[in-house]
Order: sequence, then C-alpha cells, then structure tokens
Amino acid sequence: MSKQNVNASSYTGGILNMIGARPGMGFQYDGPTMIDTIWYSITLTTTHDAIEKLIIPPPLKVDRDLPPDVRILYFVNRNTRGYDGELTPYQGFMFMANTVHQGRKGSAGWEYVDAVRGDKTDMDIMGSWSVYFGMLKKMANISFLPVSANEFEVTVERRGVRLVTMRFRVGEEMPAESVQAINDSMVDGTFTVREIPNADFSGFADRTICWTPTSENKMQRAWHLDGGAVEFGNLPLDPLDEMPVLGVAGGISFQASTGKRIFTAMEVVEQLPLTADFQEAIAAE
Repeated sequence: MSKQNVNASSYTGGILNMIGARPGMGFQYDGPTMIDTIWYSITLTTTHDAIEKLIIPPPLKVDRDLPPDVRILYFVNRNTRGYDGELTPYQGFMFMANTVHQGRKGSAGWEYVDAVRGDKTDMDIMGSWSVYFGMLKKMANISFLPVSANEFEVTVERRGVRLVTMRFRVGEEMPAESVQAINDSMVDGTFTVREIPNADFSGFADRTICWTPTSENKMQRAWHLDGGAVEFGNLPLDPLDEMPVLGVAGGISFQASTGKRIFTAMEVVEQLPLTADFQEAIAAE
C-alpha cells in the first residue's frame, strides 16, 4: 500500500517527513500494523541490579518479586506498516524484563533494529518511532545465520564490535491448545518512558511513563526452542557484558500479528517532573 493510497497527500513536510503522516493522518488503513512477525525468544537469568541498570529504562524499576529473568528476542517484521501505511520492513533484537509501576505489573525494555534486506533507508522511521513510543531503538547490524537445518545463530554488531551472539535450536511445533493456553496467560502490558529534552537541554519538554496493551498480541503458531546460549560484548553506551549470564533457558519461536491498538491505545500513566535529574535521585536512594 502506497502513501498515496493512505493519505490525502503523498508528501509530508517538516520533521514528520520521515514518518509520512502528521497528527490526525496516522493509522488510516485497514488491518494490523505488523503482519505475521516471526519471533525467536529465550530467557536469560541474571541479577535484578543488572536488569535495572541495563534493561529497564529509568525511573522504572525491576519487579523484585519475580526471578531476575530477561527475555531475549530476535524478530523479523517484514510486513510492518508505518503510521502512513507504507511498508517498513525491519528486523530487531529485543530485551524485555518484568517491571512494576504504581502496583501495576508489566514489561519494559528496548531493542536493536536493522533492515531486512540491507537497505536501512527502508526503516529510517525507527528514530522517530523510538521517541513517539518511548522505547529505545538503536541501529545495529543484525545477522541471522543457519548453522544446521534447525540450529541458528543471531549476532548484533555496532561500530565494529560484536555485542550479542545468541544461538538456539528450533524443535517441534506446539499443538493449538498449548498455543491457546499461552495466549490466555498473557495478562501484562508494556511500560515505556518518553523523554524529550527542552530547547536548552536544561530539562524536559515532555517526560512521561506510558503503558500499552501488548498482551493483546496473540500467537498464531509456536515452536519449542532449546539449546539456547548467549554471549555479550561491550561498548561504552552498550556495556552488555556487565550483565551476568547465570543461566539460559529454552524458549519459544512464534508467529504473531500486532494490531494498531498497541499504538493507538497507549496511555500516559504518570507525568514525571520536567526538571528532575533522575541520576541524582537514583544516587540519593
């Protein structure tokens, strides 16, 4: 679907040119936003402190009533449509962990993103999407490599440094009733933190904690994963090797579609102080 078929005009000026739609013009198309996304997920056991430092965006906190687990997910979104309906294929590598805010349990995290077919201009919307949605999306070079008929290796590189190596083996497909049971157990959503600096960078123009009903995403098919392994590297802004790998559990591969409500039903659950220095607040605790 082209921009001309979705919007009244094929050209959008200003800073929203990359998005292709101004407010009031977004999501004016039928069907899901992300169609038949393929996911590969394993679970890493680490420490609550490492999760709070490297995965959960401040001022959110890790849920210390739950085990210190991080869900590590590689995914391919080849049929994603942006705000304007334009196809925006991309792949990603996501970190998600349990958080709790004002008594409400959910997940929070961030992701690396890359093009599907090598042309990053296919998905240059990601920078704007990151700010709008409040979830960090960092450009990376992501590779998905079969090492045997059912074993795969995913690598993530930035600035010439290998930051992630994940390996897993795909097993048998789960029966429909098992997939339905997993879908029925999805009760949480996702928290994000939107932070936009003000003009002189002395504070914020917008600083909010948001929540969105990602539990509405339902698996259509799923497969067992086992043989999971993960290794991390280090850059100054990506010190992933500071996250101890205390265990890696098997996981799941699944196919799912994402409806527009994940974005249009997002709600602001807290307005944060616009002049607060959260690093000082953390240090004072």
